[in-house]
Amino acid sequence: MVWTTAAKFAVQGFNFIQGIILARLLDPSDFGLIAMAGVFTAISATFVDSGFSNALVRNKERTEMDYSTFVTNVALSLFFCLLLCACSGLIADFYHQDKLRKIVVLCASQLFLGSINAVQGTRLTINLDFRTKGIINVISVVVTGLVTIAMAFMGYGVWSLIYPLFFKIVLEFFLYRYFQHWFPKIQFSWASWKKSFSFGSKLLLSSLIYTVYHNIAPIIIGKKYTAADLGYYNKAEGYAALPAKTVNQVLSGVSFPVLAEVQDDYESLQSVYRRLIRLSAYVVFPLMMGIAALARPLVICLITEKWSQSILYLQVVCFSLMWHPIHALNINLLQVKGRSDLFLRLEILKTIVGITILFITVQISLLAMCVGQVVNSLFALLINTFYTGKMIDVGFFKQMKDLLPSFLYSVSMGAVIWFCIKLVPNLWVQLVGAAYYLSVSKLTRSPELDYVVQLLRENVLPKLRKNK
Repeated sequence: MVWTTAAKFAVQGFNFIQGIILARLLDPSDFGLIAMAGVFTAISATFVDSGFSNALVRNKERTEMDYSTFVTNVALSLFFCLLLCACSGLIADFYHQDKLRKIVVLCASQLFLGSINAVQGTRLTINLDFRTKGIINVISVVVTGLVTIAMAFMGYGVWSLIYPLFFKIVLEFFLYRYFQHWFPKIQFSWASWKKSFSFGSKLLLSSLIYTVYHNIAPIIIGKKYTAADLGYYNKAEGYAALPAKTVNQVLSGVSFPVLAEVQDDYESLQSVYRRLIRLSAYVVFPLMMGIAALARPLVICLITEKWSQSILYLQVVCFSLMWHPIHALNINLLQVKGRSDLFLRLEILKTIVGITILFITVQISLLAMCVGQVVNSLFALLINTFYTGKMIDVGFFKQMKDLLPSFLYSVSMGAVIWFCIKLVPNLWVQLVGAAYYLSVSKLTRSPELDYVVQLLRENVLPKLRKNK
């Protein structure tokens, strides 16, 4: 958890700074074009993985042949690369954006090349070697980000968001080789593939439904509105997703193999799961409330007035994404228990409701669509916790009881920040909010605060003393 958190926050911190620079250098329409193309590559990437990664992590008796069978993902990625290249003209005509032809072809090529590195990262996850995985991720992101910024300064426009990603893929390939000294053999076993696909196929369909649903909004916005409007929405969602998805990625990456290790011990599984729920809420809730309260000075000070249209979108989306780490933990439990069939059932139900809300609200306005996301996220929370309650007796009400203290701390902290912003419109007000949150946690003897302090004492301070 410590290594993954450190790596993710380092990467997201750098991406945050990089995003500020790029938002000042590039136009909102440039980001909108990338979002349009990203929809189709995201759907293709779901097919490429086919749920194989999670099946490989969950399998306790994996062999070298199981790793090597991962080459099927490379073959699938080549197929979808060629398919996207063939459809690039149709995609450009759909949006009435000629630049999308070349953008889609380049993104498709990255999909194919990136699949070569996928099994390397999965192997590190299986070995719980999050230290090495974090180092590789930080190096590749920072170096690629610097190249991206340099190209934006040189006036490459939207292409500065695409070309550096080829460099990232090559860099990751050599870093994996350097740290692991391992590469999958070119061999294939039908028995190994069938074993993984029997579990992964349901995850594939579930992930496909999830990906299509969560990428249908950019398709509709890009078609109904303008590329600039999509850029405003995408930037708002990006800032809101910064803490939520960072915590989500940390928890998903760590919780799945950790919960898999104790999947047969009912009491340990329940205890670890509830601790992860409380810890995730304690970290992500105040971050999301803080961003919502600071939205206006945050956007104006960091990326200038030209992005002011995204402020209200950002505030509303924060209330939707704050629940995503909780969703992820509930879904991970289903996968750990091998119930990919229930995972699929939930995704179908949530998608039907979500698409219904989306098609109703998008006809009204972009703001109404953001409000609809909040409603859908709360509905998903109710649905996701249903089977968790059945499996380990930690259902909706027990989870809400675990989350309530952090929620109340965060709401009151957001109110304090909002009030202070009215008096002193400055980003440094966030320090007042942070001090308030920690003080309330201390006064109420929050076990999550004690646990975070314990983690720092046991994992961070010894390393700092050693470095001195």
